[in-house]
Amino acid sequence: MRESVFVTGASSQLGVFLLPRLLTAGFQVLAFSRKAPLVPARVSECVQWARPGWPAGPASHLVSCGPIGLALQLVQGNTDLRRVVAFSTTSVLTKAASENRQEKALIAGIRAEEQRLRALCEQQGIALTLIRPTLIYGCGMDRNISLMAKFGRRFRFIRLASNADGLRQPVHADDLAALAVNCLLSETAVRLESAACGGSTLSYREMMEKTAAVCGQGVRTLTLDGRVLAWAVRLAALLPGLGGLNPEMVRRQGRDMVFDDSGFRAAPGYQPRPFDPLPGDFEIPGYARKLQLPG
Repeated sequence: MRESVFVTGASSQLGVFLLPRLLTAGFQVLAFSRKAPLVPARVSECVQWARPGWPAGPASHLVSCGPIGLALQLVQGNTDLRRVVAFSTTSVLTKAASENRQEKALIAGIRAEEQRLRALCEQQGIALTLIRPTLIYGCGMDRNISLMAKFGRRFRFIRLASNADGLRQPVHADDLAALAVNCLLSETAVRLESAACGGSTLSYREMMEKTAAVCGQGVRTLTLDGRVLAWAVRLAALLPGLGGLNPEMVRRQGRDMVFDDSGFRAAPGYQPRPFDPLPGDFEIPGYARKLQLPG
């Protein structure tokens, strides 16, 4: 009999790649999303979608790809859970002192929820794997690399600050999905809290140059003084579809954001790909789309 796994935030970019991998690994999946219909919808024999709060049967595993608050509710209400894999963010390490008050408040809330989940899993004897990814890309849904690619395709250039030499480690969402499944399948429970990085360490400038190259149609990078660019970004954020832009993104271009993920490289055999994006990395692949909610 297939083991059951709950997936929260299943309509996120992580969920896009996670559902096919869980299916291949032999799991029965209940995928939670606020976008799901009022009545649970089955998209395959082993994948069913439901809204958060739907009375679900027992499950032995949980993968949290969305707000940790929902994971907390499921852990509290399911005594059969043995393993929890929860995705958080390295932003809790880099944005705690953000000058953007909304960002700062958001990060404080995430850290508090991490602490509550950690304590609850320990109390109930559940093995918790807490994964903090770096910049995620892979199917065009992220608000960082894909957002800049969208800007580039629209305006034929990507603006960079003059000091855009801070180091980055962009990670593909499918590599993170593989890591989550490996943690569930590991013979020894993976009790680990760590960053999960991509296979390349490169400057923000190099990352955007590679992004511009894959956009095609002569998209190029243009450098501006950081203060001028921050002002321009503030205006660009008013345009439809670019609301994720904010001046803090410009200020961080010159800061190194690199992390040690050697724990995952050693334990579940995490081997992320280098950052060499292709056009297909900015859209949902067909094999994964089949398991998503219709529309």
